[in-house]
Amino acid sequence: MQVKNISVSFKQQSVLNHCSFELQSGEIVGLIAPNGTGKTTLLNALLGLQKIEQGTLTLIDPVLNFNTREQILRQLFFIESNANLYDYLTVEEHLLLVKKTWNSPVPLEEVIPFFNIQSFLKKKVKTLSLGMKQQVILTMYLISNCPIWLMDEPLTGLDPTNVYLFNQLLEHAKNNGHCILMSSHNLTNISEICTRVLFLKQGIIIEDISTEEEQDLDTIYQQLFFTREGF
Repeated sequence: MQVKNISVSFKQQSVLNHCSFELQSGEIVGLIAPNGTGKTTLLNALLGLQKIEQGTLTLIDPVLNFNTREQILRQLFFIESNANLYDYLTVEEHLLLVKKTWNSPVPLEEVIPFFNIQSFLKKKVKTLSLGMKQQVILTMYLISNCPIWLMDEPLTGLDPTNVYLFNQLLEHAKNNGHCILMSSHNLTNISEICTRVLFLKQGIIIEDISTEEEQDLDTIYQQLFFTREGF
């Protein structure tokens, strides 16, 4: 995916300002910025859920030619939060809906054990805890089989065991050629699992860092975002 000079405004205020970056197959990219500075807007813009006023978004594939919005959206998967789940559908119904909509060849039986959701597979989403709902969302990513995963704070509500499983999920996806762009405030987890890190500030990607360089993300974050006069 190539994002080139996209601009987005909300209520006449600029949120993204000629923002550019590229995503490649087989990489996990962390997106870092303080709350309210455009991370979710950027993810929504990539999906077409937020109008892009300027710039272009291109999916590059040496074999496939993506001509329509529907073809493009079939290459992307994004669940913003558990508020996007359907209260009166069961967990199983959610998974089957994703499998059918994205025409995924992945069997239901293959994804159910990953986050140990067997015990609440037949339960309606409205009865689940926050952690359970997050497990469902991550399993939906797995069964979608989409080439590009967009994730907004995916660690919310996960206990340490499921954070470990989440890291395994992303490693599995990366090794199978998927591309993941995930926003998170957990700098430790990002440094452990991501191959690259993008820092978003004032509507642009101000830093694009490879984690192979072993830089201290916390120090970079403080230098970019934490300023207090008199200290």
